[in-house]
Amino acid sequence: MNTDKEHIQHLAAICKAKGVSHAIISPGSRCAPLIIAFNQMDGIECISVIDERSAGFVALGIAQQSKQVVALICTSGSATLNYAPALAEAFYQKVPLLVLSADRPNEWIDQGENQSINQFEIYKNYIKKSYQLPVHVETEKDLWYCNRIVAEALNTCLYPDFGPVHINIPLREPLYNLEDTVVKHTKIIDFAKPVYALDTAEMKNLAEEWAGFDKILIVVGGLKERDTDLERILQKFSEQSNVVILKESISNVYGENFIDQVDANIEAIHALKSHKYVPQLVLTLGAAVVSKKLKFWLREQKDLNHWHITSSFEHWDIFQGLSKVLQHDAQSFFERMYDSIAERESTYLKDWKMLSVSAERIHSDYLDKQIFTDFKVFEFLFKNLPQGSNVHLGNSTPVRYANLLNIEEKKNLSINSNRGVSGIDGVMSTAVGASIAKPNHLCFCITGDVAALYDSNALMSAHLSPQLKLIIINNQGGNIFKIIPGPHKLTELEQFFETKHAYNFEHLANMHSCAYFTASNLEELRIKFTNFIQEANESAILEIRTNGDTSAQSLRAYFEYLKQEINLN
Repeated sequence: MNTDKEHIQHLAAICKAKGVSHAIISPGSRCAPLIIAFNQMDGIECISVIDERSAGFVALGIAQQSKQVVALICTSGSATLNYAPALAEAFYQKVPLLVLSADRPNEWIDQGENQSINQFEIYKNYIKKSYQLPVHVETEKDLWYCNRIVAEALNTCLYPDFGPVHINIPLREPLYNLEDTVVKHTKIIDFAKPVYALDTAEMKNLAEEWAGFDKILIVVGGLKERDTDLERILQKFSEQSNVVILKESISNVYGENFIDQVDANIEAIHALKSHKYVPQLVLTLGAAVVSKKLKFWLREQKDLNHWHITSSFEHWDIFQGLSKVLQHDAQSFFERMYDSIAERESTYLKDWKMLSVSAERIHSDYLDKQIFTDFKVFEFLFKNLPQGSNVHLGNSTPVRYANLLNIEEKKNLSINSNRGVSGIDGVMSTAVGASIAKPNHLCFCITGDVAALYDSNALMSAHLSPQLKLIIINNQGGNIFKIIPGPHKLTELEQFFETKHAYNFEHLANMHSCAYFTASNLEELRIKFTNFIQEANESAILEIRTNGDTSAQSLRAYFEYLKQEINLN
């Protein structure tokens, strides 16, 4: 038995044919035909998530990991609005989501009708495209029109690059009628995957320009997973004396000569007041850069040449020196460039490697002397996360602390973070989605206490996996505001910026049947962490309690120590 609304039957069938394997559904009456049709479609796993705000991020986590379109189904009214944060993140992070929002018929919009708002193009500033199905679907031509819209929407989710798309679906009552039916053959419109590449003449011109630079800096931003083919060609470039590969914690690339611990190295450059590290050419690939220190340093440089490599069309002038947007697959671009150039003699790589070795030694010396602080906790976590784990970092302090660490290649961690919009919302929900997409991988979410409280509905799911491990750093507030310049000097800090609190997460763990562990010092953490990762029967929460004031002071002192010691070398 299926819904009696034939165009909704076809919608579900086209989604399945186009590779949709997950639908995240939030309850409601107006969306009943959609719920029925998707649940009756073999091959699509339907997952119920009550809170639409959390549901959007669960879908984001699944799509982020699977690289497949994930459907989001909700009822009309404010439910639709609750997807907005996740869709904004998906838009800027380039993640394929398809929102299927049920709606009242057009004649009842703006008429004081229950649970009714104007939903068409409701997300227009942060979505690839919006569509609306017709209210009347009675003839074969009506059905053809609906099917064409659905196929186009699904293709738009994937090309020219991933992103979210919205289909608004006005539905008339009755909503719960069923019929014994088999979906007829539905015509599928495929979109041939394009290859983005520059022509030979343009590559020749770029190679000639490249050959004129003694100092080339390649900055690798966020990549959703490890790409060993890309790594191999970048490794070849990293052996050239005039090229430096700078990578962030969420770049998911590793190489023998790659430079990480970005903030520490940039702080050292500031202390040395040396111009020899300044590049003549910067190339960027991947998602937006996390390190504010790197961005500010490069913005200070005059006459900077910046080439951005992308399969899309974004003009990200993040260093205020953008000169070329190269619509090209990054791996093949570097392969073609490598075959077109000769190595140029330079001391650039040698200078950066000497700087990096000194910064790493000072970093290790400093942390060896530290007491139990957030910084010490993050060092412990990244040394002890199991090999091959899937890691999702919260915004604010977690992703920034990770950027200060040397993350070992042998661990083969897959590290992601919601750095599209970089909001506090949806951190744990995204990790829930990631654990659904990769059920055979341990999935760690490392987040702060305020973000965990904000997204506590993530745990209100029947799909919590024993592979899901939530690590909550509880320093009693938003400690980022004690770290960044400005707020820590204000009398409003605790109440309005830090939002200081006295909560713990034991009751939340008990409420949602999660195993609970807590640690307040390094010895406790060593013991509890082993038990935490070995918990095999249910999802687990590890609450690590630190002192916010001490942690903020420790991080500020780290950079002062680094500047002082680097000048003594």
